[in-house]
Amino acid sequence: MLHIINHYSDQPVNKIIDSPFSPALHLYLNESAAPRPCMLILPGGGYHHLAEHEGEPVARWLNALGIHAAVLEYSTFDSLTASGSVSEHHHISRAEAESASLQTDEIKTPVENEDLKEDSRRISSFAEHTDPAVGASHPLIDPDERLQETEAALQLLRQHAGAWRILPEQIGLIGFSAGGHLAALTAVMGRIRPHLLMLSYPVITFREPHAHQGSRLHFLGEQPHPGMISRFSAEQQVDESVPPTFIWATADDASVPVENSLLFSQALSAHRIPHELHIMESGRHGLGLAQEHPYCHQWTELAANWLQRHLSAPLTQTLPGMDAAQRRPTLFIAGDSTAAIKGASEKPMSGWGEYMAEHFGGAVTVDNRAINGRSTRSFLAEGRLDHIASDLQAGDYLLIQFGHNDEKSADPARYTDPDTDYRSNLRQFIDTARQHGAIPVLLTPVSRRRFLPDGTPDPLSVGVYPEAMKQTAAAADVPLLDLFAASQQLYATLGESGSRKLFMHLPPGQHPNYMDGIADDTHFSVQGAQAIAELAVSAILQHPALTALHKLVQQHNRELLAR
Repeated sequence: MLHIINHYSDQPVNKIIDSPFSPALHLYLNESAAPRPCMLILPGGGYHHLAEHEGEPVARWLNALGIHAAVLEYSTFDSLTASGSVSEHHHISRAEAESASLQTDEIKTPVENEDLKEDSRRISSFAEHTDPAVGASHPLIDPDERLQETEAALQLLRQHAGAWRILPEQIGLIGFSAGGHLAALTAVMGRIRPHLLMLSYPVITFREPHAHQGSRLHFLGEQPHPGMISRFSAEQQVDESVPPTFIWATADDASVPVENSLLFSQALSAHRIPHELHIMESGRHGLGLAQEHPYCHQWTELAANWLQRHLSAPLTQTLPGMDAAQRRPTLFIAGDSTAAIKGASEKPMSGWGEYMAEHFGGAVTVDNRAINGRSTRSFLAEGRLDHIASDLQAGDYLLIQFGHNDEKSADPARYTDPDTDYRSNLRQFIDTARQHGAIPVLLTPVSRRRFLPDGTPDPLSVGVYPEAMKQTAAAADVPLLDLFAASQQLYATLGESGSRKLFMHLPPGQHPNYMDGIADDTHFSVQGAQAIAELAVSAILQHPALTALHKLVQQHNRELLAR
């Protein structure tokens, strides 16, 4: 069953949680009278989880180009085990798949049997899999089932092209990391294939020496048969039917070797498939839109130009039919690691900025430029504010939150005196926003999880920087959201033990990204980042100077946060 969630409808968007897990298709459809192209987005995450920053933010970017978007929440290890969905008997048989239907709140569409007939090329494989992070043996979803989820999503977009104003002959796939592997497999061996293919730092091969071990483990299980390794290595399956392809990666990717992209490009060249390959000199894995990395961020412009060449409908920089006065405002975030987007190799660590967009639906574009390890000094020195300024427009918002790294007195490249440098640097952010007609908003740094002997949160867990920011906001007449006080109140309510779940505390062996374990009282878990984002939106709703932003928060979120 494929559940449909329309993020631009008037109805509240609720996460579908089923047992067993059911894939979900998240729709981000532009308001356009004329049909538009559509891209189906497959986030990465090593088939272990889904990287949220490679989902909705990418959809919003595509929407800004005038392209419909959909994000497929496909099966992963996390989704299949979170609610006990995977058991020794759990397996979706092909017979069940053939009789299944695609569901929305209002639509039930039978899957056409001819599209689900057995493909003679496919080999039945359903092996026992032991996940080292959990130490439990369970059957992994059949690799063919993963392809069926993507094929079902593509078929649904085609079947309802008229109702959703989609050009049925211009439906593409864009995949990131492991999602790039799934997208590539669908393009080279799927029964329903995309018209265009875009791959961002993709996993391509399961063959040594360039295989991404985590993706292969969660896709094929331990010690897969050599025939299965070759069969699900996308570069081995390329033929003349593969659609035009766009690929980008970084040369020094330490997680997924760049050779994955090179192998796929070589296979495309051998079959004379039109494609474009961009290898950036440097950049970590999992950058997504790379908004915090000005050099790699150029991939979005390169991709937009490539899309324009391959799509019949002209691209736009605002939604079709929307003039400048009606433009959707952008909420920029400038800050440090507590707010920043986290890559696949850092998950489940999360920044609160990753969860702001869900509170606004389609009314606001959230552009998170926060980056790990930065202070006001280093952020400015690296030209990151200038990069934001080049995109700021009248009516936008600039959320500014620093302090954790400004207090590091042993590091002259980051340290700022709270009474002098810190305040003057904040004024540079404020002045830049105002010069472009944007609204600056200061947010005190979130509190670290540090308790005093009497059981109360330490009021100096981020030194005197919260107070310095409050005084700067008052002097500059800038809206202030006191997240330091709000987070301290949250920790006090939960208590020293209860607040632990908000932060990165994992025992050894529980998660493949932290096999040695982690005890971090500064950086947030997914639950913690979501909680801080809720505090930020609540503070926005309570601030009298931000009434224009109040009405852009989704109604059901306003009601929820008011409780």
